[in-house]
Amino acid sequence: MKQSLSFLLTVLLLAGLPLGALAAGPVNPFERGALSCERFRIPALLTLRDGSVLASADLRWNHGTDAPQNLDVAAAASPDGYDGWVTSVPCRLDDYADGAGSRQSAAYIDSALLQSESGRVFLLCDLFLSGVGYPNAQKGSGCLTVGGNRHVALAQKGSGDYGCYIADFDGGFAPVLQKDGGKTPYSVDGEYRLYKDGVLCTMAQRNENEQPTGRTVAQTVFYADADLHVFPTPFLCLRHSDDGGRTWSAPTLLNPMVKKDGEAFLGVCPGRGTAVQVDGRERLIFPVYSNEKRKEHALTVYSDDGGLTWSRGSDVKNALLLQKTSESQIVSLPDGTLRLFSRNGSHFVSFCDSADGGVRWTKAQPDWALRGTKNCMVSFINTSKTVDGKPVVLCSMGSNVKGRADGVIRVGVVGGGNRIDWISACPVNVGFFAYSCLTELSDGRFALLFEDEAAHLCYRVFALQADGTLLPADGAAPVTPAKPSFADRLLALFAKCMQLFSR
Repeated sequence: MKQSLSFLLTVLLLAGLPLGALAAGPVNPFERGALSCERFRIPALLTLRDGSVLASADLRWNHGTDAPQNLDVAAAASPDGYDGWVTSVPCRLDDYADGAGSRQSAAYIDSALLQSESGRVFLLCDLFLSGVGYPNAQKGSGCLTVGGNRHVALAQKGSGDYGCYIADFDGGFAPVLQKDGGKTPYSVDGEYRLYKDGVLCTMAQRNENEQPTGRTVAQTVFYADADLHVFPTPFLCLRHSDDGGRTWSAPTLLNPMVKKDGEAFLGVCPGRGTAVQVDGRERLIFPVYSNEKRKEHALTVYSDDGGLTWSRGSDVKNALLLQKTSESQIVSLPDGTLRLFSRNGSHFVSFCDSADGGVRWTKAQPDWALRGTKNCMVSFINTSKTVDGKPVVLCSMGSNVKGRADGVIRVGVVGGGNRIDWISACPVNVGFFAYSCLTELSDGRFALLFEDEAAHLCYRVFALQADGTLLPADGAAPVTPAKPSFADRLLALFAKCMQLFSR
């Protein structure tokens, strides 16, 4: 017993963790019951310039399913990433009551975070009309082109004629005009709440049995029961915060700037965006993905003016073994190259590079060292650390080839020719492991927010050692990795052959 305690104390001292943290450990920002919600999914995590930490996640209420469903997006801010989380719900819909599961609800889903050099924080997520999600989204941008400019199109309740549109905002309101320029009695405010003759339009909120709750709520154009509603396709919804995620702006809808008429889906890659320098100016970049050609392709949307306007990059093309690229994350390499790591249909995370700030990408190819769960989001981050003078990047992912399980954090060092060698792996858990997001805390440790059960998030902290190994720094005992299956051993042999072949 004394030897075990001595070993644990040694680990804590090597990690630089105060001994007082052993008993308490870091506080989970989205433990069950937070915000009166029992189920959370899709974590995002970001350390801000002042050392505070911001997290976001889906409020799944009493279910774990994707849109169409009753979904909102929550945020939590902490001064240091350990405790003191202040929670909010910047992306909330009221057509159905909180906690009421319904596939007829409007939905916010899949958030990503980034911070600009000005300190402004951006949160991007998908926003769906009531009853719409990835499976039944229709082809279209959701916009009308009027006078050479694209505007969000609207139709009357029960109609498929999207013959009017939301004009430009002025003083927090925008008129709704007919496509020929004629006036209507309607307008919207910054939250896309609907007004008729200057009076807020309302409707009855429903419960999961489709019955009125007795509460009257404001109509928004994202409710199918509203007098006017948007086209049934996903909308990229951007908000910003100038106080570290405590309060949030009204939304900006990016579809008029970036969504094509020929694609049904254009959605956020949850986790983190990035800010980089391109030709001496800051570029804000969010990875997104599309299914325009019936296959998912990763790409980016980016802004060169601080988030006011956004452009769309080129689709990533896939190598022969990769059927798709979808949810992706970006790291910056020492020479300024951006590397995009992507979820795909194989058991190997894919990657591609951009030399022009994320607009165009090389063809995606497998990283044969990143073997594990297929068809699941992965997290990649740059760090301030080096090992043997080489920059360190981290990856979190499921390592089990049979399903979403057995989380691991891999440590990579960037060498010559932008080659990343994955030198060590720290097991996170044995059992269920799905979506995750990493961040480097201001004290030099690393936090991981991840799904360790269906619709449950877990929060852990780790420390990097001088030799490139990663150890728990939150009082938890090191995890013994699961025994490799026959399929895993076979894939490992295949990967080793491919690595030798590709050198």
